[in-house]
Amino acid sequence: ISQCESARVIAAMRQMPPWRRGVRGAFGCAAASTLALSLAASQGQADDSPAAASWVTPEMVAGFRRAQEAQARGDADAAPDKSEDQWTSSRRMRRDLEEQLAGFADNLTVLEVGSYFGYTTRLLSQYFQRVIALDAVPQFLQANREFNADRSNIVYLRLNTLTDDWSVFAQNVIHVVFLDASHDFETVVNDIDNVLRLGTVSLVIFDDYGAEEGVRQAVHVFVARGYLRPVAFLGEGADGRPWKLRDGREVSEREAVACEVVRPAPGGDGSSARL
Repeated sequence: ISQCESARVIAAMRQMPPWRRGVRGAFGCAAASTLALSLAASQGQADDSPAAASWVTPEMVAGFRRAQEAQARGDADAAPDKSEDQWTSSRRMRRDLEEQLAGFADNLTVLEVGSYFGYTTRLLSQYFQRVIALDAVPQFLQANREFNADRSNIVYLRLNTLTDDWSVFAQNVIHVVFLDASHDFETVVNDIDNVLRLGTVSLVIFDDYGAEEGVRQAVHVFVARGYLRPVAFLGEGADGRPWKLRDGREVSEREAVACEVVRPAPGGDGSSARL
């Protein structure tokens, strides 16, 4: 995608109206201890082993323990904010999702690609009929399962989006995808292409759209080529001012973007969107 075309897409996205519920498509702590030990001992293992999550710091694991304790005390919003753990969603993002999904996704299934400690999984499980939570790191799935032990509508699945077969989802009706896995451009392109092969998906929510250039570029490419149509920005940056991540980076774009999937007309070209 050329710089000129990318600039046009960005300008168009900034002009888009708020997310309307009439959009077309389906929308008409044992775990923390295990994770900490595994990450500490996993240097030099395979990519889908715990070493793949070596970017998880002891501070993040401690934050997970605190979230578990807060949840045990009955805190309704026990998950940390993005300013405390930048690999989760901000409280502003969670509020936006609650506003859009409450009473609206009751009969829908969401696929969460990259489920981390289960903070966002928990929110999604409160509004969707079913959540399929994916992660390549088994320790994250274990932590997620423990954090959401009281939720009965979550299915946990270990899957590496680059090397495993997405056809495992072919017999499932998935309406929404919450994409928050790897953030480099090539991997995000691959993930989007696989998501678009799932014929029942009508909405994709891209977390870290603002913070990660690879995510943003991949979204712009698929929007420019007509496979995705932005319908709403979500999360931090609503006031137009830059916001900061835990690592000190300043972000000028919105935290996340929701895009409607554009399907070919009957008889049209139904080939893959792979670039």
